[in-house]
Parts: sequence; C-alpha cells; structure tokens
Amino acid sequence: MEIKITDKEMLEISFEDLKNFSETRMIHIPRKIVMNFIENGEVIGFVNFDMRYFNKNAYITYYLIPEERGKGKGKLMLREAVNFAFNELNLERLTAEVYEYNIKSINLLKRFGFKLEGQIRKGKYHDGKYYDILIYGLLKEERAG
Repeated sequence: MEIKITDKEMLEISFEDLKNFSETRMIHIPRKIVMNFIENGEVIGFVNFDMRYFNKNAYITYYLIPEERGKGKGKLMLREAVNFAFNELNLERLTAEVYEYNIKSINLLKRFGFKLEGQIRKGKYHDGKYYDILIYGLLKEERAG
C-alpha cells in the first residue's frame, strides 16, 4: 500500500456517505465569521465564530490584547458576540473550549451563563505540562450577563 501525504483528501466521498460526516464536508461557504473590535483605529481584540450552519451553532474563540485586559473590555466583547450570535446569526448554541489554567476566561464564560459540559483530559501541552481542555456550552434560552 502506498501512502501520499497532501493537504486534502484524494478520494471524493459519495453523497450517501456524507451523512456520516460533519456538515463542513457538505457545504462550501465560509465557516468563519470574525467580529474585530477596534478602538482608536487599532484592533484590540476579536471573537471568531466557527460556524455549524445546519445545526445552528458555533464554536467561539476570543482574544483581547494584553494591554486592554482588566478594563471590562473582554466582558463587552463577549456580550456583543453572544447577542450577535443569537440575535443576528439566529444560532441556538455556542461552544467554547478553554484551558483549565485560564481562570479569567472560565469566569467570564460562567458570567454569561456558559455551563461546563465536558473536558478533554490532558488535551493541551503548555510549558512542560499537560492540561485539560474544558468545554463550555451556552444555549440561546440560557444566556445571561
């Protein structure tokens, strides 16, 4: 058997078999929507939505530059993102993965009503040690903050 390493599959999946895969195999529209937060002409942070259109949910990632942390801006960004997700994108659910050592991010998610749904044990290697990845979810009807 020969092995060829490439950046994509060389075999096309039949339409019938697509039901066994995530929707990202079925549609070819942009999966990423990004809210960039700009202050005084400078980008200070973003919230990224990795969309799952058929299931009306998204994985979110957020980032705020270090100089702007501790000023309530992360809370403002997440509030805008949650409202945008549920009011404009008409999503039913948001999912966030956070490393167990990122206590500030965990507390921010909890403040908005995200609930711990699971963990990936030793899923993150950082600074010579393995850490768990915590999975938080928020349903449209549960939002707070």
